[in-house]
Amino acid sequence: MILDSIKTSPYELTFKKQYSNSKFSISCRQGFIISLSSNGINGYGDCCPLDQFSEESYEQSGYGLEGFKLSIDKTKEIDFEELMHLAEAHGESQPSVQFAIEVAIFDLCSKLKGIPFNKFINNNSDPFVKINYYQDSQVEPFKDIVVKLKIVSSNLFDEIERVDRVLDQFKGMAKLRLDFNGSMDLTKAIRFCKMLDGKSIDYLEQPLSKNSFEDMYELTLHTDIPIAADEMVTDIDSLNKALDYQCADVFILKPMLIGGIDRCREMIKIITSEAKRYNISSLLESNIGRLSYLHLASAFNISEESGIATNIFFNDDICDFPTPVNGIIKLDNDSGIGINEINL
Repeated sequence: MILDSIKTSPYELTFKKQYSNSKFSISCRQGFIISLSSNGINGYGDCCPLDQFSEESYEQSGYGLEGFKLSIDKTKEIDFEELMHLAEAHGESQPSVQFAIEVAIFDLCSKLKGIPFNKFINNNSDPFVKINYYQDSQVEPFKDIVVKLKIVSSNLFDEIERVDRVLDQFKGMAKLRLDFNGSMDLTKAIRFCKMLDGKSIDYLEQPLSKNSFEDMYELTLHTDIPIAADEMVTDIDSLNKALDYQCADVFILKPMLIGGIDRCREMIKIITSEAKRYNISSLLESNIGRLSYLHLASAFNISEESGIATNIFFNDDICDFPTPVNGIIKLDNDSGIGINEINL
């Protein structure tokens, strides 16, 4: 194909209210949309690193995208494999850059073929994706609704009260995923697990710091609640290390931190071979990023609820995101990720 144009556009999304976790409190998210155009058709990718999570900064990712843009001779034919090679080269040590470029390539190529993004990756993609909800979700509770709750306070009694309030809010039908962002030490985590006995908890997400492989394993010996690894797993090496330490029952994959789509696929193969649970999670990016996660979850046949419907936290976005019904988003047959125009 010949690329008619390559554009990178900055964006900023504001939260409806201050977004807080155990690491920070922020009022907005900034990122870049990369657009690849051929024959009047646009493919979009979202590059949205997050401070204290990503290796690269917002500014560095902008330079990475610009480097990719300058590497393309728009007067010559370029094939899919060469584009993917350039995405990997310019995304080296910048996973959000590689992910954005690859998604834009996949989106464009699937649109040129007239097929959905998920079917471009896997013709046997699932027709729907399960998602988890949040404390702020305005939804009528249903049996076994999965709700993610950020643990933000160091006061265990305050957090237990919050857990009980959220369980009541969802009329006792919810299974909670408690996300700590690595805020506890081993002693406090063991104590908290004992306080959670008898409550409907799906899993504890990254209760200890991302380098605490031994302590995470120790924690699994003190509780029957499944332990999930999130920040500590960003590539194949860290995944294998976590598996070697037997420190997690569930693995949360953030493509914006992992980078390549093939790398995500390989990590899922490894996790599946070990009979572990897994899902995909957002890094609070735009709906372009979330739509790509939706299609990846479908293409990778992820059966668990994925944490990708984070659009509810923002005032506005650059495109629409489908509304889940009873925890399910059905994918349509629109080509690519289903978006032809964005509002920037």
